[in-house]
Amino acid sequence: MLHFPDINTVGFPLGPITIHWYGLLEIISFVIATLWLIRRGKMPHWHWPKEQVVDLEFYVAVGAILGGRVGYIIWYNLPYYLSQPIKMLYIWDGGMSFHGGLLGVVLACWAFARSHKDHSFLPTLDFIAPAVPIGLGLGRLANFINDQLFGRVSHLPWAMVFPAGGPQPRQPSQIYEFLLEGVLLFLILAIYSRKPRPAGAIGGMFVLFYGIFRFVAEFARQPDIQLGFVFGPFTMGQVLSVPMIILGPVIIWWAYKGGFAESPSPAEPAASAKTLREH
Repeated sequence: MLHFPDINTVGFPLGPITIHWYGLLEIISFVIATLWLIRRGKMPHWHWPKEQVVDLEFYVAVGAILGGRVGYIIWYNLPYYLSQPIKMLYIWDGGMSFHGGLLGVVLACWAFARSHKDHSFLPTLDFIAPAVPIGLGLGRLANFINDQLFGRVSHLPWAMVFPAGGPQPRQPSQIYEFLLEGVLLFLILAIYSRKPRPAGAIGGMFVLFYGIFRFVAEFARQPDIQLGFVFGPFTMGQVLSVPMIILGPVIIWWAYKGGFAESPSPAEPAASAKTLREH
């Protein structure tokens, strides 16, 4: 059995402002993802100028925050927020849903593609998808530092006593999710996207593998106290991940069948579509 390390959730004070590790790690993840995408944008089959990468990241950040908040309100704590509507605006008090954030990112990419005619919708999603696990991974580390979203009671050798989780040892599910949704998902998408792929295929890979990893990790994670188990032995996170596990392979299959009829970047000539489907 392990004990939760004595970590100060405050990263450092900056004059009258207190910088917490959660916010700091989110900022760091945004910077790392942007720099990585700028570098990858120079690859011939992407051809994304730096200015457009930064612009896309702004759209995505806004979409993720708004979608994540709305998703949490609807799926995880609707009665509470209906009774206190003003609290819906208190983003600093916590309460974000990944699945809602994902829908927000999809809408943000659609809005970006509408305002940038040289980039279409699905290739934009494909371009941003491999960078998302950077934010997911560091976000899970932030959850660990904040002593939140810990796992279920366990007597495994690496089970840990979390201060907010009572005296019993629990699984460090935040670390599991960091490794699965952060590290492993990043490696899968980064390697897969190094070659030209049909439009929608990379996004489909993200949807599939995130759904699988989240579904598995939820077996170790403590259900949300206000919800508990929502469908037999399954949590809300698992229920929301099932459509991703089903939809992901369909998107990939349709992409390779040429159903989306889009090239992965404007730099690719239309005549190369068949070649791309054969990779």
